[in-house]
Amino acid sequence: MDKILQALYSGEIAPAEQYLPMIEEYKALRKKQYEHYEDFIKKIGSPLDREFKRIMDEQLDTLPLELSQIFIDGFRLGARIMIEVFEDKYRKENS
Repeated sequence: MDKILQALYSGEIAPAEQYLPMIEEYKALRKKQYEHYEDFIKKIGSPLDREFKRIMDEQLDTLPLELSQIFIDGFRLGARIMIEVFEDKYRKENS
């Protein structure tokens, strides 16, 4: 376990930076979304396209915060599960 903690501390493990969805369904959806985005930008033209891009960028800026909180909550849930598992094991061994 010390190796994992050391790697996390030293930046060798960076879940947010190393995450890359490999599911084909995800890739297809992202491609389709990008095509719709590009089509829409062409339809609205200047100067609305710049304003729309700015608005989209503002919304996308919140995504890392959301993903960070999801990761933290999931990690905490996993830790609570492990605590419960070990507490139950300890109780059974000492009964």
